[in-house]
Amino acid sequence: MAEAENKEYVCINCASKAKAIYKRSDGNFIKLLDCLKCGQPVDRYVECEKSIIFMDMVLQDISAYRHILFNADNFTPQFYLKLAISLVLSEAYIRWTYFAEIQSIKTGIKNNEAYLYMMCLVAAVELGLFGLIIYMYSFIALWCSQGLLIYNACLLGQCGRLANIPAMIWYETSSLIFQLLKLAFVIVSSIQSIRVALHIGILESVILIAIASVASYSSTLILQPLLIEAYQSYYEV
Repeated sequence: MAEAENKEYVCINCASKAKAIYKRSDGNFIKLLDCLKCGQPVDRYVECEKSIIFMDMVLQDISAYRHILFNADNFTPQFYLKLAISLVLSEAYIRWTYFAEIQSIKTGIKNNEAYLYMMCLVAAVELGLFGLIIYMYSFIALWCSQGLLIYNACLLGQCGRLANIPAMIWYETSSLIFQLLKLAFVIVSSIQSIRVALHIGILESVILIAIASVASYSSTLILQPLLIEAYQSYYEV
């Protein structure tokens, strides 16, 4: 991990700003620097593999979220773009499959990819609206205009939805227990990531995530039936 010049880092323990994470010595060795406020290493994850960081994130260690959002150089914009596409596609496929199961076989939904495209649009709108609500709150209430950071935090909080991919292989996508566990993980992850991005307390983050989740899901309840009805009215016999 190379340090970028003139970049401000964040202590993963106390969230204080730091000018550097480590310094290089002779022989290209690095020495982790301590935070001036809390006295602990600014970022202990510098020397860790991604797998360790991922495990700490799964365990909801807020330090891991601070490392990824503020200090890590290997989580590039391309990474978040790929994450967004993966989230939309996996969620859309699950909804497409579920919708096909509850509809009559005569509709031929599973043989018509147009429904998958509609679900992709609905999932993208839901995810975008979720991030937009978080951004609007941060701009109005906190005077924070770091839109890219906020959307990265929103995507990071939603990464639990990627559990849909192994669930497809194990045919567990329709399991109520799986869906409830996935939803709980996504909510907790979103609370943690938004806490880190906006530097707010846990209660404020819980309320904000609850409002954004309800509003974004409401958009799905409105948009999905409209798209399906419009398609079936104009393009199907």
